[in-house]
Amino acid sequence: MASLATWTTVGLNLVATAAQSSSANAAITYVGISKGCGTLASALSISVTYTSLALDAPLPANLSAGQILVITDGSNIQTVICNGVQTAGASTLNVVSFLATANYAAHTTGVAPLPLAGDIALYNESVRVAILANGAGAGAGETLASGYCDGTQPTNIYMMVGYFGGPSATSSTGTGTLMGEDVQFWNHTINTDSNMYQGDAII
Repeated sequence: MASLATWTTVGLNLVATAAQSSSANAAITYVGISKGCGTLASALSISVTYTSLALDAPLPANLSAGQILVITDGSNIQTVICNGVQTAGASTLNVVSFLATANYAAHTTGVAPLPLAGDIALYNESVRVAILANGAGAGAGETLASGYCDGTQPTNIYMMVGYFGGPSATSSTGTGTLMGEDVQFWNHTINTDSNMYQGDAII
């Protein structure tokens, strides 16, 4: 399981505003999941230099020039940089030359944008479920928010998780305030397995 969690600026602003307002709610209420950019169509070999990444399916949404991408198979992880704008529908991503630091298998290695504090939306969000429980963690100011995605959710490899809150957050994708996001690699098989997503936040 790869993890690159970050709180967003808009999420922190929501919490700060709620702390200064009566009856305001900044709780995480929904979790969204995404397949990121998709999976690699061709394997990468350790210590070999690459300038592109072939994808199994067309890129679902645009990527900006200089966007940092995460390559991970759940055990190994490294980052690469987009070389120019990458347009939705492309089957190959052009990246700045990099040396693979591990052997990455085709069709099971995922690629996703690196979560950034300035993000306001989860890249390619495809599924949204309600948070089952918000509870206090062991540390001061720590909150645990748990969301459950069952085995009937759309299949393939989930790469990204986003935690949403605020008054406009609903069960529809793209709503609410993106409070935090993470790269959580999970090879999901439809009607066979399930997964609990838990956001651990300390303000």
